Amino acid sequence: MPNRLPLLSVAGSVVLTAALLTGGTASAAPAKGPAATGPLTVAVEGPMSGTQASTGRDMLRGAQLAVARLNAHGGVLGRTVRVLAVDDKAEAKEGATVARRAVGRRIAAVFGPFNSAVGVTALPVYKAGGVSILRMTSATDTEGFGITTQPMVTQIAPVEATAITHTLAAHSVDVLYDPSTYTAGIATQLVTLLKSDGLTVPVDQTLAPTASASEMAATVASVAAHPADVTYLAMYGPEAGQVAKALHAGQVGGHCFVDLAAQGPSFVQAAGTASASACVNSGVPSAAELPGGPSYVAAYRAKFHQAPGTWGAFVYDSVDIWAAAAKQSHQAFGPKIRAALGKTSGFRGVTGTTTIQPSTGNRLSPPVVILDITSSGTYKVDQTWATATGY
Repeated sequence: MPNRLPLLSVAGSVVLTAALLTGGTASAAPAKGPAATGPLTVAVEGPMSGTQASTGRDMLRGAQLAVARLNAHGGVLGRTVRVLAVDDKAEAKEGATVARRAVGRRIAAVFGPFNSAVGVTALPVYKAGGVSILRMTSATDTEGFGITTQPMVTQIAPVEATAITHTLAAHSVDVLYDPSTYTAGIATQLVTLLKSDGLTVPVDQTLAPTASASEMAATVASVAAHPADVTYLAMYGPEAGQVAKALHAGQVGGHCFVDLAAQGPSFVQAAGTASASACVNSGVPSAAELPGGPSYVAAYRAKFHQAPGTWGAFVYDSVDIWAAAAKQSHQAFGPKIRAALGKTSGFRGVTGTTTIQPSTGNRLSPPVVILDITSSGTYKVDQTWATATGY
């Protein structure tokens, strides 16, 4: 058996990790080109392990659910589809390495990665390998690499700014953010929008995910020394949860507002329900509140015996969009299917209607909402915001 390497199993999928790529026997051979017959392999890249694993595994399950349905109806172009899970651990240094390994497996498409800092290193590898890309990144640095079903920074920041200035009626905002690609980008755009609306930003400070306890305490002290109407957090789930918990415990800062990057169970778990529910959040509707949510949630629960997370539905739609492009172009590989993806228009899926802007690969009018967290730890669209905006 070739490449006898240790593999991690996640819900029946083989998972590639950078650990598989160390040492002489684990180097990926150049892809020999796609096979014309036999099963098609697609990859889901995201954090399958580490602190953000709940996000990556939900993405994987969304793909598995869509692929199972496709295979039950004849597959794609008459070929069975298999899912390859690619674990980047949400670490930028892993991106190019695991992407090269995935390309070596002759994948037809990649769904992901999720973290924009990873995408900056991984997406060029997939593009050079001729892989159809359906990214889950939101930073502008990843525009032009395939298409995406989820919102971009330029679509999220205006919704956040409007909610802060009008729904919360804030005049001042303390901004704390993770200095990685997406979170730094959204914080920068938000600060620009807030200042243009006449708000002040007393604190505009980074806090790395690797921050020590003393650095965390210093950040909380900075917010306490410069109180504002709103304390804004642009961080991924675990870190945002820890900061929200510290601010809530010390009764420090103004109204807690958490960016979309943190949306999901890892934020609620890290913050604790009391602290999490004290925050307003930007994000996308929870699976149950999406246009096609009820049937998706029922199918997800039936297959995986658990509730879906935030991003699996967007991967589910991405798989269906890829399958539709393959049918339209009569290709699973090559420039014709990539062109068909860029021309996606009026596709109706679980997350709503998707139309892609060909020049950027971005989704026009993606669902971006303001959310509350209930006492049970679930996300619900904020009704005050919904009424004010006519959502």
